[in-house]
Amino acid sequence: MRAVVIYESMFGDNQQVARAIAAGLIEAGVAAEAIEVGTAPTALGSDVDLLVVGSPNHAWSMPRPNTRESAEAKADTPLVSQGIGVREWLGSASLTPGLPTVAYDTRGSHPKAVVAMDHASKSIEKGLAKLGGTRLVPAEHFRVAGMEGPLEPGEAERAHAWGVTLAGLLTGRPGRSQA
Repeated sequence: MRAVVIYESMFGDNQQVARAIAAGLIEAGVAAEAIEVGTAPTALGSDVDLLVVGSPNHAWSMPRPNTRESAEAKADTPLVSQGIGVREWLGSASLTPGLPTVAYDTRGSHPKAVVAMDHASKSIEKGLAKLGGTRLVPAEHFRVAGMEGPLEPGEAERAHAWGVTLAGLLTGRPGRSQA
């Protein structure tokens, strides 16, 4: 079995989550790789058994060119994702019909009213369904302390455990994380 985790990341938090998910999948016996969206293939063939896609929340949805520019203006170092984002990738990707898919996002912890309106993962789920993907489980959300991170304590470990769980759902064997 093979899984691909495609991510968009500004300051590295989403990248860290994607790598942790991939590590959990691998630990549970699924070949997996985390790929930054700018270098991700747009055609996923029958050799892929699970597609996981994630992005940060920007202005209540997936990043757009103007929100990426805003993030870049605030950054002290180059952004992780400097080319296209998940929004653009979904607009050009093709999947094998029925491919199991999963979405996730990173989002702030506060203020609660704003966090409740963050919908990047919902938009990703809709985009994956439009491409013919079949949702394996509802989207997951990982918390960051602020716009530039870091991840909240325990979130990388939770992402790893979620990867193990996804592998178990995919293979039919319950996974147990050793992390």
